Amino acid sequence: MLMIFLLPVFGLACAYLVNLIWPKAAFKGYDVMPFFLIYACQLMTNLKGVPSFLPAGFLLYFILILLAAIRWAMINKNISLGKMFRQFWFYLDACSFFWYCGLLLVVMI
Repeated sequence: MLMIFLLPVFGLACAYLVNLIWPKAAFKGYDVMPFFLIYACQLMTNLKGVPSFLPAGFLLYFILILLAAIRWAMINKNISLGKMFRQFWFYLDACSFFWYCGLLLVVMI
């Protein structure tokens, strides 16, 4: 139970360290957060004994990625692969954060 709340805090500490070590990098410190948040989500569902929706969430994420890739291909004729992967990782950051908050509200209450 304690790990559910400590993992995001540890992720924020790692994000802070990443920003200290590489302040001018193309990636931000919060890019490490999905690793911690997704595991915390799995711990919540295991604790309550409810089915995990992680596979469904990843399916939705990859559908959104496919739609975003099609959009980028239509807008930019010359696609920058690094720029596109950066955008995809940003979507994973946002999805994992909202997923964690939603599971805290739904599963833990």
